[in-house]
Amino acid sequence: MMSSNQPAVNQGKLVNEAPEQIISAQLKYEIDYNNATLVIISTGLGQVPAVGFVLSALVEIFWPSSQQDVWAEIESKVEQLVDQKISDLVYRQVEESLTGLHNNLNEYLWAVQNTRDKNLITQKFNIAHGHFIQELPHFQSKGYELLLLPLFTQFANLHLSLLRDGVLYGADWGWSEDIQLHQREQITQTIEQYTTYTNQVYTNALNDTKSKAPSNKYFTEPFNTINRFTREMTLTVLDFKTLWSYYDPTLYPAPVKIYLDREIYSDAVGTADDSGPIQLPSPPTKPITKIEVWSWDRIDACQVTYEQGGGPDGVTQTPRMGNKDGGAANVFDLTKLGPVTGVKTQSGTILDAWWFTFSDGSTSIRLGGDSGSYKNYFSYPDEILSSIKIMGVSNYFKSADCAVFGFKFKQETTIPEFAVLRTMYVASPAKISAQELARYVGAEEVDKLGARIQEWSELYQWDAMRQTRWEKIRTEIELRHP
Repeated sequence: MMSSNQPAVNQGKLVNEAPEQIISAQLKYEIDYNNATLVIISTGLGQVPAVGFVLSALVEIFWPSSQQDVWAEIESKVEQLVDQKISDLVYRQVEESLTGLHNNLNEYLWAVQNTRDKNLITQKFNIAHGHFIQELPHFQSKGYELLLLPLFTQFANLHLSLLRDGVLYGADWGWSEDIQLHQREQITQTIEQYTTYTNQVYTNALNDTKSKAPSNKYFTEPFNTINRFTREMTLTVLDFKTLWSYYDPTLYPAPVKIYLDREIYSDAVGTADDSGPIQLPSPPTKPITKIEVWSWDRIDACQVTYEQGGGPDGVTQTPRMGNKDGGAANVFDLTKLGPVTGVKTQSGTILDAWWFTFSDGSTSIRLGGDSGSYKNYFSYPDEILSSIKIMGVSNYFKSADCAVFGFKFKQETTIPEFAVLRTMYVASPAKISAQELARYVGAEEVDKLGARIQEWSELYQWDAMRQTRWEKIRTEIELRHP
C-alpha cells in the first residue's frame, strides 16, 4: 500500500553531524501524517510486534521532534473544509488535554522500555487509560463535533493502540483472568462506542452538506461540494474508522492483511451542462491495465481497460467515453509503464488537456491543447488512478465535456516510504533489527529490504536518533518527577 523513496539528502555532509542536526535535516522531508498513521496502524495490526510498537510510532507522528504542530494542521484542514472555526476556548482545552496525554503516554512507553517492574507498567497503563476517559469530552465538545472529528479520530487511534497493548500483554504483566476479561470487553465496547459516534457525526454532517450544497448550470455542483466533503472525511476519518475493528485481538486473533477497498474521487473538471447531473458507476475491483486517450487540440475521448471483469460495474473495458470520432490515439500500457499516481488537468468549459504522472515519477506528453484557464493536479499519497469517467460530449465543441478521476490504494504490498520506516525504527520501545522491521512491514523480500534499511540506519544514524529521542523522554520525565 506504500511506496519507498530515498530522500535526496547530502549524504556525505550528514555522516559526521550530531544526531540533532541529522534529525533537523531529515525532517525537511515532511511526513504525511495521515498516510503515515495508516501505514503504522496497518503494520501493527498485520503483525504482532513488540509491546508499544504502534503506540510509540503514533506518538512520534503526532508529537514530532521538529516544531511541526500536527494537531494544528489537522484542525486547520477541517476548518477550511467546512468553513468554520473552532472557538479559542474549545481548542485551548483540546491542547491542554493533548499535552497531558502526551506526557502520560511517554511515561507508559518509558516504563515499557526501561523497567521489568510489571506493577509500574500496569500503573502507567492505567494512568494513561484514565486520561483518555477523562479528556474524551473535550474531543466531542457540543456544537463542535464535526470540527473536532478528525482530532477525535487520532485520539481514538492512540487510545485503541494502548488498549490493544493491554489485551495482548496483560498476562505478561501479571494481570488476573478477571482483569484480562475486563480488558477484552473494554476494547470491544470502546471500538463500538467510537464507531457509533463517528458514524453519527459524519452522517449528520453529510446530510447537512447535501442540503446546503449549491447547484449550477454546469452540473459540477452540487457534486463538487458533496464529493469534496466526502473525500476529505474519508482521508481524515473514515479510513481510520474502518481499521478500528481490527484492533480487537479477540475478533482478529491472527495477524491480518488490511486493504482499504474504497475509491475516492477528484473534483469534476470541465462542464456537464449538455450531459446532466454527474453520476458515477460502482468502483472497479481490479487495477487499470490500459488507458487510451484520443486528443488533438482538446480531449476528445477516453477508454479504460482493466483485468478481466475488474472495471466499474464489472466491465473489463469501458466504452469510448466522449466523442465517438476524432482525435489522435495515445495508448498507455500500464502493465509496462506502471500505475498512474497523478493527473494534471487544464480545462474551461471542456477538457482541454491532461498529463499523467506514473509511479516512477515520469510524466506523459500533454494530451490535448494549451487552452483552458483552470489547472488542477490530482494525487493522493500511496493511491493510484483507478477510474476515469467522462460524462458526455459538448454540443458546441463536439469533444469530451467533463471528467472525474477515481483513486484507490494499490492492492499489492509495497514498501513504506523512508520517513515512515525511520519513525518505526526510532520510536520502537524495544530495539528492533533492520530484518525485523522488514518483516513487520510485510516485505516480500525481507533480506533485500532489511539490507536497505540497515544501510539507511547506518548512513543516517538512526540508532543515534533513537537514543536522542529516548533520552529526551527520560529527561522530561525526571523533570516532572524530581
